[in-house]
Amino acid sequence: MHTRASGELGERIAAAFLILKGYRILDANVRVARREVDLLATDGSAIIAVEVKLRWGRRFGVAAEAIDERKLARLRVALSGIARELGERGSPRIDVVTIDIDESGDRMAVEHYVGVT
Repeated sequence: MHTRASGELGERIAAAFLILKGYRILDANVRVARREVDLLATDGSAIIAVEVKLRWGRRFGVAAEAIDERKLARLRVALSGIARELGERGSPRIDVVTIDIDESGDRMAVEHYVGVT
């Protein structure tokens, strides 16, 4: 699957998953300060930048292994700008949703990491 199509699929899966958990999706692919936030959501008390990682098979490792400090630092900058723009009070946070799909496409594991720092 093409990288862009894979990313869009991951974002749709993550958004549906978060909605089922009671989150509200505010926007997708938000650009701030030359950085992109996959999903912008709220759980009713905080504005949340959601990073989504999808992996097909294990050839490149599991999705959670793709989240590194450099990526988190970029998300912090973007989230800070978004929070200022929206005039949000409270503690904005970064969540990560990982999606691992097996090689056959028969099984999928979705994990939600809350408040990644």
